[in-house]
Amino acid sequence: MIVSIKSAYLKIGCEMKRLQQGIAISIGSMTGIFFNVTSGMAQISEVPEPNNNGDFMTAKVMGNRGYYNNRIWLVVDPENLNCRDTPGGKIKTQLTTGATMTAIFSQEGREDAIVMRNSKPWLRVRSVNPNFNTDSGTCYVRANIKYVFPINNDYLKSLN
Repeated sequence: MIVSIKSAYLKIGCEMKRLQQGIAISIGSMTGIFFNVTSGMAQISEVPEPNNNGDFMTAKVMGNRGYYNNRIWLVVDPENLNCRDTPGGKIKTQLTTGATMTAIFSQEGREDAIVMRNSKPWLRVRSVNPNFNTDSGTCYVRANIKYVFPINNDYLKSLN
């Protein structure tokens, strides 16, 4: 049962990535049509990839100008996601499914937002619950595809 759930989450992650890439290609194609762009289109950035265990080991992605920080993440846990005061620590708050979180990078963005505790990656985040307008403050969630999924920063910029 656990293996089938895990593989279902991995499939969902792959489908979400395909959807993100498809949207990016569609937006890129429409931009070329509407603005008659004949030069090459800018590349849409990738998102961090989970390892075979579904763990995200970094919140950084290599782009065409070096590494950049993937700041926006989505809660995909079908139940509320526990956000803890320290990695593996006391539950500080719960984040609802579908909520977005902002990854918190230390050292002015030079350090990763993912920290390791007992060989498990934890993502340092901040989230605002739109239903109650409450701020979670800085807290930690397990950086695993069962609970969170990165959102392509370039895709979000293209919506504005």
